[in-house]
Parts: sequence; C-alpha cells; structure tokens
Amino acid sequence: MHMQKIICSFAGSFQLKIVLRWTTFFYMLYGGHTLSQGDAVFGHTSFNPAFVNPGYAGSDTSNYFNVIALNKMQMTGFEKYPTTTALNVNGPLNIGGTSGGLNVTFINDQAGFISAPSFALGYAYKMDFYGGSLGLGLSAGVFFSTLEAGSWNLPDNNDDPAIPTAKSSKQSFDLALGAYYHNNKWYAGLSVTHLIPPVLFDEDVKIVMPRNYYFMAGYEFRLDNPDFTVRPSILTLTDLKSFVQSINALMFYRNKYWIGLDYRIKSSIGIIAGLNLTPELRLGYSYGYNTSLLSKFSGGNHEVMITYRFSVMLRKEKLKYKSVRYL
Repeated sequence: MHMQKIICSFAGSFQLKIVLRWTTFFYMLYGGHTLSQGDAVFGHTSFNPAFVNPGYAGSDTSNYFNVIALNKMQMTGFEKYPTTTALNVNGPLNIGGTSGGLNVTFINDQAGFISAPSFALGYAYKMDFYGGSLGLGLSAGVFFSTLEAGSWNLPDNNDDPAIPTAKSSKQSFDLALGAYYHNNKWYAGLSVTHLIPPVLFDEDVKIVMPRNYYFMAGYEFRLDNPDFTVRPSILTLTDLKSFVQSINALMFYRNKYWIGLDYRIKSSIGIIAGLNLTPELRLGYSYGYNTSLLSKFSGGNHEVMITYRFSVMLRKEKLKYKSVRYL
C-alpha cells in the first residue's frame, strides 16, 4: 500500500513523523482505522442533518431557508492540526405544486499537506407519511483533493518511488442518497455518502474514499416543567468495516438556551452549549476531550456553529382589489 510505504520511508524525518502521526490519528478519529471513514462527524449534526442526509432538505419549516456554518478544529495540541469547515443552505423548493427541498453544501477538510474541498447540490421530494413528513433526497457534486507533496522535508538520499515529490490534485464526481422522516416528537434518517467512491490525488498516490452509511434518530421529551425539554439523539456511521457511534443529549430552556453532552464511543466525550441570540440567529460551541491515546498528545477538539434562518418568497400571489380606483 502506497501510504504504508510513505510512512515507513519518512521514519527518519522528525518533522514528517510528527505530521504523519497526527494525520493517522485524524483518520482514526473517524473510524478507528487509518484511511477508513473520511467524513467528518460533527457534534452539532442534530441541528442540521443536511450535511450527511440530503433527504433532510426543507424539513425544518415550509417558510424558511436555513444557513448553517460549522468549523471543527481537532487535536489542537499539534502543529497544523486538522480542521473542517462546512457550510449548508437548505429550504423549501416547490415545483409545479410538488413539495420539495433544496440543499447546497460546501465542506473543506484540511489536514497538514492534504486539502479536500467538496461542493454538492441536492433536492429532496417531500410527502406526508404516517402523521409526519418523509423526505427522499439526492445530491450530486464534485470532490476535489490536493496533496502538497512538494513542500515535504524528505530524508537525504530518498530513492523510494512510492513517495511523491510533486503536487498532486484530482477532481472526482460525488453522489449521496438519503431518506429522512420527522414529526413533532421524533425523527429518523438513513443515508449513504460517496455512492460512487471518489478517488483522491492521482494514480501515484491513489486513495479511494469509502462508501459511508449513516443512521440517525432523535426524540424530544417534555418535562413537567414546560420551560425545559430534553432531546437525545444518536448517529451511527459505518463503511461496513468499522463504526463511529455518537450519542448526544441536550437540555433546552425555553427553547432559547441549551447545554448537553456528546459521547463518541471509544473516541471522545464533550460538552455542547449554545443560545438563540434572536429568533433567526443561533450560536453553538462544543469541546471534546479525547478518551483514546490521543489524550496524551492532543489539546482537544473545538467546534463552533452559527445558524441563520430567513424567509424567501419564491412565488408572489396576484393581488386583488375591490376599489374602483384600481379597476
């Protein structure tokens, strides 16, 4: 395997040993196996599942578009720690009287010498289903990848042909499918990303993103005190070889402030807090402490969320006047 050869050949370079160590940890966080699951797992996924499930588009409300921006910083104790920046816009899109939702997503992963931005455009068909709403969604886009190999500090007398010495980049088609159901109490969703697995870099350093499967579910409990609600949720990600399982529980006060825990099995435990500054603007923050061997090297994980909702009048009603002035 090319990546294994690269790691072994760089053993003599202190700088690259450090970079490759946290890069390996970065991929382990996503699935427990190096180069297994490449999708980032956000602690705020329950606020907008559209990042991993195109069937969610337009589910929040029939009258508003939602914008959500996330920035995740991992293993901040390392130099050039991995970061993921994500932006999603989704809302209603009714065509010819058919209910649906529009979904636009941009995600950029940066891990040392590796950058992998992606862009996707999706649509979800909405229908009434057993007292709630069911969305069936499809998104298609482009997955870019760049390996800045030219900036590596290689050991002297390196003659391993498996180690790239020039910048490598590639663009691949990406596809995702999803189904998302919700009512006024609970939600559940199934989705698959990288349906046609994108190929990263080029033939010399060929890495294939695995097809990832998601299951998500959540429920809202109303307590005796009407000011408080509790919303537990789960998220499971697998490539059928390994699993990431996240358990999230949030308590809301008057639907304006919230605090809770996010536990990723055998990986991390964190706290989430946030507030609605206005009915349209929401801020959230989470901190995750690594419970694996990463705790000896890492400064923890930070995630910031900003969401904004706005109304868009896609169809104007014809105005009717009874006054003779306008006849």
